[in-house]
Amino acid sequence: MQSVSRIGRVAALGAVIGAIVLVGIVLFGSGGGGGYTVTGKFINASQLVKGNLVQIGGTQAGTVKDMQITPDGQAEVTLEVNEDYVPLREGTTAVIRQASLSGIANRYVDLQLPPGDSAGAEIPAGGQIGVDETSAPVEIDQILNTFDPIARVAVQKFFEGAAEQFKGRGEQAKRGYAY
Repeated sequence: MQSVSRIGRVAALGAVIGAIVLVGIVLFGSGGGGGYTVTGKFINASQLVKGNLVQIGGTQAGTVKDMQITPDGQAEVTLEVNEDYVPLREGTTAVIRQASLSGIANRYVDLQLPPGDSAGAEIPAGGQIGVDETSAPVEIDQILNTFDPIARVAVQKFFEGAAEQFKGRGEQAKRGYAY
């Protein structure tokens, strides 16, 4: 009886050690760092941060590894792409998208691969997706900055008036929206 419990303890300890080793391999052993990377030049990469996802067709395909501002004021974003999706081909476009409308720094890079017939040469590791093949979302601040001071006041008054219209009438508005 005593030998059975001792064997059970040793087996349990072996299982725990095996699980720790497996978790370590999964977390720290994926590619040894420095896999296939490309840089994308964007006119604007606001709210994109290191560690954001890179997706291809809605599937996680890598991460944003680094970001730098170039001397000409553009954002140079280094993307690390998983082995399953390499090499990328010329004609690949990179689009910064919002994961949701709420939140800050909730962006990801969506890589859109060219159709098979029009795919160009391979983009080598360390290669670049040019600024003409990248785009970023328009920020609400960019829209509001197009207004002159008079238009800004008018827009502000419009929203204040809309708020005043429903003040104390939330229940009525809710019933109206039901119809």
